[in-house]
Amino acid sequence: MIAGTVKTHDSEFKRLAELLRDFCVYVGQTIKSAQRLAVLMAGKARLLEHTLYQALISDEHSDDNSDLRAQFETFKGVLIHDLTPADFADIYAQTLAYGMFAARLHDDTLDTFSRQEAAELIPKTNPFLRKLFSHVAGIDIDPRIKTTVDNLADVFRATDVAAILKNFGKTTQTQDPIIHFYETFLAEYNPKLRKQRGVWYTPEPVVKFIVRAVDDILKSEFDLADGIADTSKIEIEKQTQTPDSRTKTGYKMVKELVHKVQILDPATGTGTFLAAIIQHIFHSQFENMGGIWSSYVEQDLLPRLHGFELLMASYAMAHLKLDMLLADTGYEPIKPKRMQVYLTNSLEEHNPDTGTLFAGWLSAEANEANAIKRDAPVMVVIGNPPYAVSSTNKGDWIQDLIADYKKI
Repeated sequence: MIAGTVKTHDSEFKRLAELLRDFCVYVGQTIKSAQRLAVLMAGKARLLEHTLYQALISDEHSDDNSDLRAQFETFKGVLIHDLTPADFADIYAQTLAYGMFAARLHDDTLDTFSRQEAAELIPKTNPFLRKLFSHVAGIDIDPRIKTTVDNLADVFRATDVAAILKNFGKTTQTQDPIIHFYETFLAEYNPKLRKQRGVWYTPEPVVKFIVRAVDDILKSEFDLADGIADTSKIEIEKQTQTPDSRTKTGYKMVKELVHKVQILDPATGTGTFLAAIIQHIFHSQFENMGGIWSSYVEQDLLPRLHGFELLMASYAMAHLKLDMLLADTGYEPIKPKRMQVYLTNSLEEHNPDTGTLFAGWLSAEANEANAIKRDAPVMVVIGNPPYAVSSTNKGDWIQDLIADYKKI
């Protein structure tokens, strides 16, 4: 209303229509296609993202010290320092959507499903997603999103995710139905997000070729007979949290033996390159070795295989894919061990380790990512990192590094 006259915003009509459609969708029968599931998931996720964003903006304008606002400030201060309210709403929406996806995939009781059950079913190998989901969708769920979250659970209760992924893999003639399902979801949920973050899919044959090439180079140029499967170790200095004014860092340094061939995918997406590395090592050296493989995975593979990811859905799918892949190879963990894939911005400098009473698990995710950025002697950087010219990945630290590089 301007000067007593109603002014319309034509650009908002499409958005309103989408929100009404997502809100009113009814799931009355079993969902049998990946396309249908992706559309319904994306619709509920869009509605959640919109509701969370509006709620956060409302809380900020009213100076309401709500739990949601406190969570945003903590997330920004601890994990992603250039986080915006829109980014935060997107992370939470994708957490809810893919948290339930991961939970339903591990659900043996197909007749029942709820957000409460989902919190228990998310794999322990991804403690961050498990804790974040419980925090967002647990007993203290924000009442403004409760109905939509429960409706999302209804979608999954009508879905056998494992069967859908299996059939989807046959339909797309691929060994990696997870990446194709994610692509379908992202196209429905927010196609612009893919361009903004420089997200592009790398074909499987290209991924496998790059992994084989890295393996060959490590053998021929670095005299490592086992290539990417190498288990040799070197001694490095690592920073502790004990103050010490005598050191350059201001903290006590200690020596530690770590694996020589440390591998990092700085933009791991759904974990395609990390999965290809695991497959290559398994099929070339361990396929018929049973218990030796499980021991190797825990002692000499997972400790040196690292991935960074900025998009929550990709992050969740990477953990899910690697967890499923290791299970398929016969890996039997003595104790559930987390995959070293972290929700962090690779183009952001490591920050001082932090602790917060609000969410220790949030600090743990940040601190473990910081430790890799700061201490890990990464030998192999592999992957298909964001490269869009108009990408939003333009923090001061990485821009300064690029400026220095141009002077060479």
